Amino acid sequence: MSDGHVIKLRLSLMGRPVRNYTFEKPVISVGRDPGADVYVDNPGVSRDHFRLERAQNGEYQVVDLGSANGTFVNDQMVNTSLVHNNDVIRFGKYTLWVGYEEDRRTTPRDGRALVTPVSETAGHTVVLSRAEIGSILEQERRLETGAARAPKVVTLHSAAPDAPSAAPAKAGFPAWAGIVIGLLFGLLVGAGVLWFVLQRPTVS
Repeated sequence: MSDGHVIKLRLSLMGRPVRNYTFEKPVISVGRDPGADVYVDNPGVSRDHFRLERAQNGEYQVVDLGSANGTFVNDQMVNTSLVHNNDVIRFGKYTLWVGYEEDRRTTPRDGRALVTPVSETAGHTVVLSRAEIGSILEQERRLETGAARAPKVVTLHSAAPDAPSAAPAKAGFPAWAGIVIGLLFGLLVGAGVLWFVLQRPTVS
């Protein structure tokens, strides 16, 4: 990247944005060292985890510094790799989205911040197993795509047209009550007709 361009980084924890950075400097350090340009106080991150170095073509390359849990670019573990626009670097439970753009600011800013961790553990780096790293990556994928793929809820009575309707019971009017009322109504009509016939005068 020539003068007038910057690299932008977006730090996220398990898919949740934590902080944005903008750099012009040729080397950017990332790790649990408080002096790192991107400082992450989390036991899954090594003190000197990796750095970003500007290459001759202007883009940056990731250089893993012998981290305990490795560095991934687009889910591929790497020792050294160029990162392009919209690439994602994963380390521990964190990700860094990478973007390149023109610098429209008059004064360059060197982003450095204390990241508030979800859990803090003082001491050495906690080594994550392959299963734990895979679980972290899978959980983040689900967070990104789960909402779009959520199935619609379909009620059973609407999906099965042959099923007996429960509408009378829901309305508080049992089916047998209708039958009883119908029989009573029929008996009343029949009794009325019989009474009418018996009351007619006979013709001699």
